[in-house]
Amino acid sequence: MASKHREFSLNFKNKLEIDVSGNADIEAVEDDNMAVLAAGINSITPAASDTTDATAYWDGEGFTDTEVTGKEVTFAIAGHRVFGDEAQDYVAGKFLDIGDSLRTVSRWTDPEGNVVESVSTLTAIVPFGGNANEKQTFSFTLTLNGKPEYTPAGGGSGE
Repeated sequence: MASKHREFSLNFKNKLEIDVSGNADIEAVEDDNMAVLAAGINSITPAASDTTDATAYWDGEGFTDTEVTGKEVTFAIAGHRVFGDEAQDYVAGKFLDIGDSLRTVSRWTDPEGNVVESVSTLTAIVPFGGNANEKQTFSFTLTLNGKPEYTPAGGGSGE
């Protein structure tokens, strides 16, 4: 039996950007201030940490019914430090910051053109590290704040 040809999308076709002007208002974002997280980045892993309510009802005969009641969306970003890269320089420059100065706007565009935008917080910043004879490492977590804005490919509104 002949195998069916499958077409897989490669991860690099996802585009993750941050506002390097320090803007924390989606409505005020200017595309000129958005820098792509790509140079030196070899791993981006999204995660959705769910808050759940698991309740057993009488009609479940002792088994629970689970409902997702909240969600925290994060992107773990890791790679090698590239000095002069606008996105990396911005994040690394926030290593010692706390509070609102760690907020920025992020935009994720998937390979189909769907867009997710959110005010986000830069956390767990690692501006360098590793062995003396290796490339400097670079990593941080981008945590979305509140419900992100979703725009499906083609520009319609999404929920």
